[in-house]
Amino acid sequence: MANPYFRQLPNFEYVSRDKNSKSISDYVAVKNLFKRGKLREDIFENLSYFEKYSIVGDDRPDNVAYKVYGDATLDWVILLSNNILNIQNEWPLPQNIFDSLMLEKYDTYENLYSGIHHYETEEVRNSRGEIVLNSGIKINTNWRESGNFISTRRERDIVSIVYRSDSNLIEISFLTPIDGISVQSEFTVSGVDNSIFNGNFVVNSINEDYSSGKVSTIKYEVNYSSSEDIIVELTGTEYVEFFPSGEDVSTNQYYYEYLDNSLGLVERIPANTFLTPITNYQYESELENEKRNIYILKSQYLNIVFNDMDEIMTYKKGSEQYVSETLKRADNIRLYQ
Repeated sequence: MANPYFRQLPNFEYVSRDKNSKSISDYVAVKNLFKRGKLREDIFENLSYFEKYSIVGDDRPDNVAYKVYGDATLDWVILLSNNILNIQNEWPLPQNIFDSLMLEKYDTYENLYSGIHHYETEEVRNSRGEIVLNSGIKINTNWRESGNFISTRRERDIVSIVYRSDSNLIEISFLTPIDGISVQSEFTVSGVDNSIFNGNFVVNSINEDYSSGKVSTIKYEVNYSSSEDIIVELTGTEYVEFFPSGEDVSTNQYYYEYLDNSLGLVERIPANTFLTPITNYQYESELENEKRNIYILKSQYLNIVFNDMDEIMTYKKGSEQYVSETLKRADNIRLYQ
């Protein structure tokens, strides 16, 4: 069944540059590395021709080919099946080399194994089992520098966003007052149909609910002018995320807040219960492990690929450089000097 890739490559002759060459018409024959094989599209784009495979340990393409096909010389089939051109970057590194490169990249063992690359959210559900926070959302390490993480969303949280024609301030009203917001707190508005309301802003002023002392409305400034008032009643797709500044930086000071519609209550979840730190080594290892998931061409289709390779690697008549189906010859420019 063996069909070594490089043995299939046709030859290419070019004029010898050896100073000891006896004749200006001496040629040197080499393999034409520019003649690259590939799987035809109707096979490559059809998953039914392939099986999923996970690379184990430090296995190389030839090890995988031997395990799958019983022939290590079919490593090129493994590579073509996954469109791998640069094995150094696109194939999992041996563990010792990977560890060495990571230590070089992150300077110290402490930074590599203990340094936080980012945080990832865990899934949060409300009392009815509905997802209110998806898992796997990446949060940058600088999120703590902005203070408490609060997210209020859906129409029962935010009643309206209002722009008055006599001012460049926009007012957001909350159905359920929330705390942790102060003047100069940073926040983001997105998803509002009228684009003037969307963007990154700073709280200009706040109004507090008398009974609870929590914030019931905020105002922020925009560079916009109109002769008409604009009032937007939120539909549930819009939301505001706040990053209040100047708060005490302790773990439990960071939380996710949402309105549980079935209970009619605002639920607050401490950050240490829904954020997982991902170290630099974990992050890099995950990227490396993703390379282990490849596709293997099913054995019954190998002969189709072999026949296609014979066709691809064969020179066709018509070119001035054509000598035979397996040989082309470069122009001898030395003859014209």
